[in-house]
Amino acid sequence: MMAGERTGGESLFDRIGARRVVNGVGPATRLGGLPLHPDVTEAMAAATRHPVRMDDLERRAGAELARLLGTEGAYVTSGASAALTLATAALITGSDPARIDALPRIEAAPHRVVVLAAHRDPYDRALEAAGAELVVVGYPHSTHLGEIERVLDGETVAVLYRPGRPGNHPSLGEICAAAGSRGIPVLVDGALYAPPLENLHAWIADGAALVALSGGKHFRGPQASGILCGRADLIDIVGFAHQDMDEREATWVAGAAHGGPGTPPRHGIGRAMKVGREQIAGLLAAVQRYVAAPGADDAAGIRELERLRALLASGPVPVVWHDGSALGVPVLELDLAAAGLPLDAFVNALAELDTPVFLEEGEAWRGALLVHPMALTDGDADRIAASVAEVAARPPVAHPDGSSA
Repeated sequence: MMAGERTGGESLFDRIGARRVVNGVGPATRLGGLPLHPDVTEAMAAATRHPVRMDDLERRAGAELARLLGTEGAYVTSGASAALTLATAALITGSDPARIDALPRIEAAPHRVVVLAAHRDPYDRALEAAGAELVVVGYPHSTHLGEIERVLDGETVAVLYRPGRPGNHPSLGEICAAAGSRGIPVLVDGALYAPPLENLHAWIADGAALVALSGGKHFRGPQASGILCGRADLIDIVGFAHQDMDEREATWVAGAAHGGPGTPPRHGIGRAMKVGREQIAGLLAAVQRYVAAPGADDAAGIRELERLRALLASGPVPVVWHDGSALGVPVLELDLAAAGLPLDAFVNALAELDTPVFLEEGEAWRGALLVHPMALTDGDADRIAASVAEVAARPPVAHPDGSSA
């Protein structure tokens, strides 16, 4: 049983009126993320029993994560987006306290990040939040290596790379070689595509300097956790833009005598992205579980998805099983277009049930909804099947213009 499941009695959420929902979307922050294994929640609870120096905990946890992941360095963040912001800040400022204090206003220092048009994403804002100016090259389905090389100048601090984008584009290795010849690091946004750890190791082998990972997706750690991993020299300076810098200059433990700047910076651009000792402990426990048995905690949700397929097989909405997805687990497609059901009204009706049901809308443009298994708990297949049947049986709602939904 995962820690997110009810075990009887009234929960805190019940008392404050926060309703349980059925999460068929997967590791979505807006739905609270995934159920946590008891090993993870127990590690989180144990972490709150005594105080620690957070910089020391970050350093030691990072060393253990680097060992588990097979990377040179690692640092715990409050999510993959925060990892992107902190990486960008480190690449812009280094350990210069004046630059750290200046962010996000840094016009006097190099702060451009090159990104392929095919790799644009709403999470670009994570880099811009640190003061980066994005330089976009190429087109959505085609990028020439020469287009990238022409903009790699003295004002460029990084190239951002996102895996999994279709089209004719240079490989990560080619981009790293071009950027590396000019001393420019490549930052990989790997939130959706690693684990499996083979992907992470391939990116590092191709020359990526830093990789941002989510703690709450494949690793099944706390939703508000992430990992920035890669070159140790860059990881070592991330904390200057992240940790509590309410320090006296004369007694600053990370000062010049210990390899840091002589003057402590003030609270950095990442101060609002702090992580607690419980998030660090939970993430460590989750990564240890994943490394010991990759994907084992996905099995229960996949079994629930298989049951849902059987329950819906003879129902009003055709279903299609897909063995693969971006997160490496199967998904079940509900073909509302084939059933002649208006998708938007269907989604809204599911959300208005006594126990709301949320399904993945990434394929809504073609009239399909997806059920993702990673957040499914015992009984969710029956709940989704009953909800789909109930909503599909409702008569369409007539609008004043004569249309129906």
